[in-house]
Amino acid sequence: MAEERKQTRRKRVGKAGLLSAARVVAAEEGWGAVTVRKIAERVGYRAPVVYEYFESKDDLLLELLRRGFADLAGAVRAAREDASDPEGALYGVARAYLRFAWASPDLYQVMYGLGGVGFAASETWEKGQRVGDEVGRAVEEVLRGYGKVTTDVEEEVLALWAAVHGLVALTMAGRMGGGEEQAERLGEKAVRDALIAWRSG
Repeated sequence: MAEERKQTRRKRVGKAGLLSAARVVAAEEGWGAVTVRKIAERVGYRAPVVYEYFESKDDLLLELLRRGFADLAGAVRAAREDASDPEGALYGVARAYLRFAWASPDLYQVMYGLGGVGFAASETWEKGQRVGDEVGRAVEEVLRGYGKVTTDVEEEVLALWAAVHGLVALTMAGRMGGGEEQAERLGEKAVRDALIAWRSG
C-alpha cells in the first residue's frame, strides 16, 4: 500500500514537476547551483527519481531548452500574425521576444547559454531556428513591401537578433541602467533603424 502511494505521488511529480523544480532552484540560486539532488529534494525525493525521467541534468536542461524555444517561437508567431501591417509585425516580434525574456529569465538563460548554462552551439542552433524562421517571415514581408530583394533575410535576422539578444543579456547582467523599460525602448529603436535602412537602401 505504501509503495502504491509512492508510485502515485511520483506520477504526479512527473517530468513537468521536475522541470518546474529545476527552474525554481535556478531562480533562487542561479543555474550554477542546480544539481540533480537539489531538483529531487525540491519535489520531496532523492536523486534517483530524476533519473527515472531524465538521463542526466543536461538531458533535463535540454528539455527545458526545447520547450523554451517552442514557447518563444509561438509568442513571436502570434505577434507577427496579430499585426495589421508588416512594419507593425516586426515591432511586435521584437516586443514579444523581449517580454518572453522578462517573463521567463531562467528559461531564457538555458536557451541562450547565460547564467552558467552551456551547450554546444549546434544543439541550441537547431532548436532556435524555429524562432529565427518566424522573425525571418516578418523581415521578408517588410522587404517585399519595400520592393526589395529578399536574398539576405538571414543576415538581417541575425543583425536584429544580435541587437535584441544583446539588450536582454545586458539587462540580465544588471548593465542596463534603465532596466527592462530602457531595453524595450532600444529594441524599438533597433527595429526602427532597420526599417529606415531597408526603406532607403
